[in-house]
Amino acid sequence: MKSYQGIKSIHMTGQVWQIRSLLKQWQKQWGPEATIAEILSKSK
Repeated sequence: MKSYQGIKSIHMTGQVWQIRSLLKQWQKQWGPEATIAEILSKSK
């Protein structure tokens, strides 16, 4: 799986189970209420 993070976007390519796994990992790290915009702004 590959993921690319831009200034205002995130692009993920891979199989569905890989993307779901990454999203669940982010949910654990950032909390279930976090949005993609918040994750991008905090990870700068």
